[in-house]
Amino acid sequence: MLALILPAALAATPAEVEALLNRFRSVAVMPLAPLTAAQHAALASGEIVTHLEKRPDGHHRAVGIAVCDTSQTAMWLATQDPHFTGGDDAIEASIEKAPHRGVWYGMLDVPKPFSDRHWVIESWDEVQLAAQTGGVVWEHPWRLRPGATSRVRDRVARGAVRGLTLEMFDAAIETPLNEGALVFLALSDTESLFAYHVTTDVGGAVPERMVAGFVRRTMTAHIEHLQERARDVIPSHYRGDHAPVPGFQGGTVPLYP
Repeated sequence: MLALILPAALAATPAEVEALLNRFRSVAVMPLAPLTAAQHAALASGEIVTHLEKRPDGHHRAVGIAVCDTSQTAMWLATQDPHFTGGDDAIEASIEKAPHRGVWYGMLDVPKPFSDRHWVIESWDEVQLAAQTGGVVWEHPWRLRPGATSRVRDRVARGAVRGLTLEMFDAAIETPLNEGALVFLALSDTESLFAYHVTTDVGGAVPERMVAGFVRRTMTAHIEHLQERARDVIPSHYRGDHAPVPGFQGGTVPLYP
């Protein structure tokens, strides 16, 4: 007989999670809608909760939330360590970099017959929220810079964007909407609440809700992978002669002993 392996229950209670989410909503740049009782029960059992929200402006947002058995800092490193950024189906290039803020060009390889999509986004750390909440709330949002892809063309022509040709660039469609955030909330020294939400419209003939549904379907595996990296990889990887990663509240994150 095969044993059914269920997610391990975590120490955080639904009331503690709701209180933390309420605190986040009260200060967030991009707040999330309240969760249902069923969603809270799923989180308490160790499941990753994903759903679609229809925003007041009519756009659809894909949301993934998990209570993690790792610290807020470990989850931050799992998303920000430069050794783990990027992916096989996307091209990324840094356009501007400043403390707690950056501008990025991105291109997504879209299966035929659809054209590839590209964009320029600005991302930043809400350091004031972290200070206001004693380090409990870390919000890392991003928003599209409309029309900014044209300013990347010269870089592509010079061969300064690895993996991208001018022909590929000129054939791509600029997305009209791309925004979201990574959210890191501290429950304790050993548990955190992680949220990832995306609102995007890829333009062309692809319906926005279809794209949101696709993004939602990929979120569970993505968040699981980040949790595993934070728990099983980061403590042994982020140490020794590893270059320090910038911290959310200034300085750099201390290396693991």
